[in-house]
Amino acid sequence: MLNPHQLHIFLTVASEGSISRAADALYMSQPAVSQHIKALERDLGAALFRRGRKGVQLTPAGEILLEYAQTLIHLSQEARREVKKAAMKSQRKRLHVHVGASPGIGSSLLPRWIELFYRHEAELSLSIRIVSTPGLVHQVAGHHLAFAVTGDSLTKGIVEMTPLWEEEAAIIVGRRHPWWGRSHIPAQALQDEDFIMREESSLARAWELQTLAEFGVHPHALAEFTAPAAIKQAVIANMGVALLPCFAVDREVASGQLHAVRLEEGTLGRRLRLLWTSASLQTKGVPLLFRFLATFADDLAFRPLQSPRQAVRQAFEASPTLRELLQGLPEPVM
Repeated sequence: MLNPHQLHIFLTVASEGSISRAADALYMSQPAVSQHIKALERDLGAALFRRGRKGVQLTPAGEILLEYAQTLIHLSQEARREVKKAAMKSQRKRLHVHVGASPGIGSSLLPRWIELFYRHEAELSLSIRIVSTPGLVHQVAGHHLAFAVTGDSLTKGIVEMTPLWEEEAAIIVGRRHPWWGRSHIPAQALQDEDFIMREESSLARAWELQTLAEFGVHPHALAEFTAPAAIKQAVIANMGVALLPCFAVDREVASGQLHAVRLEEGTLGRRLRLLWTSASLQTKGVPLLFRFLATFADDLAFRPLQSPRQAVRQAFEASPTLRELLQGLPEPVM
């Protein structure tokens, strides 16, 4: 293995063209420099310099080593700089931001968002709280959360609500259901089905009823649960069918536990919404997160019904406060 110290001496001798001048430059004795050069020549099995009255000149073998030695020393110096830079970076205090999400989004979409975010912004740390939308509203308003993402719609209240993009939803059935394997069904077929739904007082229940009503369906609720996970388990047990966003059942559909059915008359969807306050943008790291959302919306979406990046940009443009965050971002491809 080549000795970096000997390579440095070799490069100095080659640069100075003289053992004595190299010794002066290195603050070493001439015999010490000569010994290192001889040791390097023994190690490589080749003479590196021709000695003459006017100094030393590189041999053909020395010319070859010169090129490699310069590269090795450069790489060594670069490695040292990068390691020091990484060490300094790891010692910096990471910004910590508290983010909230409603249950379906928090357990299904948000982990993918965080993974992608950390690839681009490793110096920002996120903590996630998954609570119902009313809880998100109060925690954002009380500055316990910097912002939150939900699939529920709100009337004008104590926080700002910015619409993002719409994700596809579907009718979800279990393996023993007659619709297993079918791609589409007529909407009116739902009228005779037992539905597994969210609790009656929830905003998620309001979305279910409103979405189905748009297709002339008034569902019969056989059972009500407070969490999407419980609804999925009930459908797997063949208790009934459910209306859920596709991102919430991705793993179960992929594993063959559940099946997603579309309607012949049109597409079912659920719009994501951003909950925030003017104080949110004063929290360090939040403007960066919002810009990340506007830039990478297409990558963050699961099964969007329109261009996510275009939808986010339009929503941000409609807000005088958020519009400033778009400055410098490239226009979305139409």
